[in-house]
Amino acid sequence: MDELLKAFCVFVIVTILFFLIASIYKKKSHFNRRVNAYIPIEVVENKNEKRNKESFLKKQVAILSRSFKGLQFNKKNEILLQQAGSSLKPEEFFAYRILGALTSGLLCTVIGVQWFISLIGILIGFTVPVLLMKQRRKKRLQLLPLQLIDTLGMMSNSMRAGFSFIQALQLAAREMPDPLGPEFDRSIREISLGIPMEEVFEGLIHRLPNKELEVALQAMIAQRKSGGNLAELLETMEDTIRGRVRILAELNTLTAQGKMSSWIITLLPIVLGVYLYLINPEYFMPLISNPLGIALLVTAIIFVILGWFLIQKIVQIEV
Repeated sequence: MDELLKAFCVFVIVTILFFLIASIYKKKSHFNRRVNAYIPIEVVENKNEKRNKESFLKKQVAILSRSFKGLQFNKKNEILLQQAGSSLKPEEFFAYRILGALTSGLLCTVIGVQWFISLIGILIGFTVPVLLMKQRRKKRLQLLPLQLIDTLGMMSNSMRAGFSFIQALQLAAREMPDPLGPEFDRSIREISLGIPMEEVFEGLIHRLPNKELEVALQAMIAQRKSGGNLAELLETMEDTIRGRVRILAELNTLTAQGKMSSWIITLLPIVLGVYLYLINPEYFMPLISNPLGIALLVTAIIFVILGWFLIQKIVQIEV
């Protein structure tokens, strides 16, 4: 009975001490948050440190990219950089890919994996910058439809108020964020240099490949040639694109489960294989050392990739 009473007293004392320490820490953290809201010293220091790290990395990339300056790079990479809104040059982007390959190869060497896994790691490190840039392009292009709706409404209202088409375009370039704002600003500069508007809009569609934007720009060009009420046309296109965006959002909601299933089904055998290799290499070794195991592994990889493409084809619905 005495031991139970002592244990209860110790439990109560420890609980009270823990509560006091937690309350003191909570008050201190709350005080620091309120102070940092008005004097964000740590935020400024973190930004300076991050800027210094980025400048050091950019210097190394610039040094490495000089050796690739005279090379002829793939046109697709240049187009990808333009569509992603990146300020990188093709040689700098290639330098990032080389650094990614070297980093992944060094990591595989430190871990001590077999040579073919190191080769796969090097290929993955060389490909990751392209995948990241494609993801950045995808996010940038996904902002276009909603921005285009606001832009068309703004231009329609400004033209009803007496603005010309170029003035309405300048207003949209000044008020809209990336990607439409900077791209419209670039288009206005090209028009001011004497480039025909058709060529300027073709370049804009090339940098921002989007069906809604292409339809809107083609309609603007046709309306300027044939004449008519351009403000009313912009308002009509705004309503049309808003309905299209609403339908696309509903389709994305309905196909979200299928898209998630494709990723889970694809990654599950890969994660399970890596787990078995790390936990019990002897159990997994026949699959990568025996010819029959290698054949089965290659067959499984082919069917996994084929299944992923089939599911993606099913859930992608054109509107």
